[in-house]
Amino acid sequence: MTVHAPGLPHPRIAQRRAAVDAATRAKEVRRRRMLWLTLAVALVLLSGYLATQSEMLDVDRLEVNGAVRTSTDEVLAAAGVRTGAPLVGLDLASARTRIARLPWVKEVYSTRSWDGVVRFTVTERSPLAALATGSGWALVEENGRVLSVEQRFSGSPVPIVGLNVAQATPGDWLEPAQRGAVAVAAELYEPVRGAVRSIQVGPEGYVLDLHGAGRVLLGDSREMAAKVLAVHTIIERVNLRCMDTLDVRLPANPVLTRRIPCQ
Repeated sequence: MTVHAPGLPHPRIAQRRAAVDAATRAKEVRRRRMLWLTLAVALVLLSGYLATQSEMLDVDRLEVNGAVRTSTDEVLAAAGVRTGAPLVGLDLASARTRIARLPWVKEVYSTRSWDGVVRFTVTERSPLAALATGSGWALVEENGRVLSVEQRFSGSPVPIVGLNVAQATPGDWLEPAQRGAVAVAAELYEPVRGAVRSIQVGPEGYVLDLHGAGRVLLGDSREMAAKVLAVHTIIERVNLRCMDTLDVRLPANPVLTRRIPCQ
């Protein structure tokens, strides 16, 4: 039989109280730890936010690479990115989309670095042909899109004359009938391309005006690849001295006519 002193709690009650006190202390320790952990996470998040809004992570410099026909100012205006903007959260995808709408821009890439530099690298389109218009020459790519209108041009675009192109605006698309002449230019390859002074469009259909060597009658757009192949073969294998016309409207039976007298 267990006897305990009068006025003292029963041992079982004392043990129960001790267990409750220990659990309460443990719960308080966990609560304090959670509070400190929450404060630490909040401090880290606040520090990160303040860092992203600080001048240390701002856009300090904007660069444009690869743009020749398109000015740096045009690219940056389309991008809509300004110096001083936070680097974190900068929407470069939307900036690239806006830049890609510029007539000469074919592709655009962007990078950002933590030293505050945002770079846009542009790949520009190449004009295939130059169409005579009422105000100059419309430089056009293969798909018929107008890249620019200029008073004069140089380089590889093939001149096309005889089309009724009153005016053109960069970004415009040629009419289907006008795209046919551009498609002819797309079929040309060396040495034929280098021998062509211009493509003329008239009653005889498509005509190649050659540098100092007469004309090539292509006719309509049918069998154009075969016609260009016939021209290519004759230029490589036949003496073109005193050539007046080369008729390849029937590509299987080309006819070469020379000027008489031939001097």
